[in-house]
Amino acid sequence: MRVRSLIAFIALALIAALPLLAQTAPQESISITHVTVVDVASGKELPDQTVVLRGERIVSVGAGDPAEAPQGRVVDGHGGFLIPGLWDMHVHIQDLEDLPLYIANGVTGVRMMFGAKDARELRAKFAAVPAAPEVFIGSIIVDGDPPVWPGSIIVHKPDEARRIVDEIKASGADFVKIYNGVPRDAYFALADEARKQNMTFVGHLPYQVRASEASDAGQRSIEHLDGIAIACSKKEQSLIKELHPGHYLEKMNLVVEALHSMDGSQCQALFAQFRRNGTWQVPTLTVHRGMGWQNDLHFASDPRLVYMNGDVRYRWQPQNDFRFRRWGPAEFELHRGLFNADKQMVGLMFRAGVPLLAGTDAMNPFCFPGFSLHDELGLLVESGLTPLAALQAATIRPAEFLGRTEELGAVAAGRRADLVLLAADPLADIHNTTQIQAVWLNGKYFDRAALDQLLEAAKHRHGKSKLR
Repeated sequence: MRVRSLIAFIALALIAALPLLAQTAPQESISITHVTVVDVASGKELPDQTVVLRGERIVSVGAGDPAEAPQGRVVDGHGGFLIPGLWDMHVHIQDLEDLPLYIANGVTGVRMMFGAKDARELRAKFAAVPAAPEVFIGSIIVDGDPPVWPGSIIVHKPDEARRIVDEIKASGADFVKIYNGVPRDAYFALADEARKQNMTFVGHLPYQVRASEASDAGQRSIEHLDGIAIACSKKEQSLIKELHPGHYLEKMNLVVEALHSMDGSQCQALFAQFRRNGTWQVPTLTVHRGMGWQNDLHFASDPRLVYMNGDVRYRWQPQNDFRFRRWGPAEFELHRGLFNADKQMVGLMFRAGVPLLAGTDAMNPFCFPGFSLHDELGLLVESGLTPLAALQAATIRPAEFLGRTEELGAVAAGRRADLVLLAADPLADIHNTTQIQAVWLNGKYFDRAALDQLLEAAKHRHGKSKLR
């Protein structure tokens, strides 16, 4: 066997062996004792609780009774803090081998923002990976002509948009993902057809559409704060006319102009509209930070790069990315300023009650699978969210967005046993979400040693299991 083939075989064998790391039999009872349960809905912390799991579900949550022996296998929480499994609501998945990194970081669910022609086949591939989060799968990106990304679905006219929604639904995708270049009339046809087909549509704000119009049209989430600064500007209409797909640097300068002409009352009216219509915002501050600091050698030497394969590390160098290869120090500095403005915008949204979701845009430069969700939570707090609100953006808010509060987003009887045991209080310091002692995925138990094995396997992989 050739060396390269042998290495690939070993890497795949490591993935195949991952079921051994899940230490709970399918219907084995397990009692997590002496743990503080964090109620992410109210912010209350219930000390010295016993949480009983059976199979994939939480059976009971209550104060431990010294007179009664705990049921089944006992995991002593040692005074730790138990939270629901985390969700990253904006990711891209390129390699199956990246999926265990989510579990190693307590991320038990993700929303995939660029799917495949056959979402059912893709879902089966994910299900075959033993240590993988639940994946909520979007469509292939729907864009205008020319598209930003190869492989996108190109739409020109309203009748095409309606047909595309039908095809996406037939593919088994969970939602429609739209991009910057979708023409205005095609956008509204897409929105109308998605409503008729009971399909959620989310994504970027097309350049020819106002944020207020997208909200009224039923766009469920707007990613990356797209178009929000322009929507808050006194010059909104004229700035929109100057936006052109494919001209990102030009867009950056228009956003700067919008920030200099912001109208506070106009902004608050937009935020009130988002609240009324249930238009969620996914700021993805992590990717904005990554874009701005790619040329910073200290930032670009992130020790977590050891978990990414060589192809990824190569792509993350700005000279190898078509979006950034012509950027100089001035462009990076401009983007850093916009990143700081984005944080201020997130703070304004939070105080105005706009619904927010935590998302990272992994696998963009320095947006690490699993790891970067904790970065995002920290950036949300830096932007003005409380630790509780940031934690909610990755737990109960995704459950609300997905319409699955009876199953996800809480440590409560009847909920799915997706749990993270932390050594320290996340409401005291949001960075404590990284202090992971154990993870339960559908009731499967990964202790600290098992999580370390997942990380070690990622560090030493050389073969690749790409999505095809």
